[in-house]
Amino acid sequence: MKDMIIGALKTKLLGEINGHIANIEVMMNNPVGVGDHPTIVESIDKELSVLESANGKLNVLVQLIERPKTKEKPKKEQK
Repeated sequence: MKDMIIGALKTKLLGEINGHIANIEVMMNNPVGVGDHPTIVESIDKELSVLESANGKLNVLVQLIERPKTKEKPKKEQK
């Protein structure tokens, strides 16, 4: 169950990260299509903030919550 929840969270956060990256790409490559934003720089800055948050959450999840699989103990070298 724990693995399923962690997997769902990772998928959710990766989706958010990809969505914000796509938004930034669109704003940088198609600034005309962003007419309702006062300045592109401010809009990209906001996207970067939420992107940073999602990336930070993913890093915390992977590094601190998701426990690494138990590794095999290294075999002693034969002399």
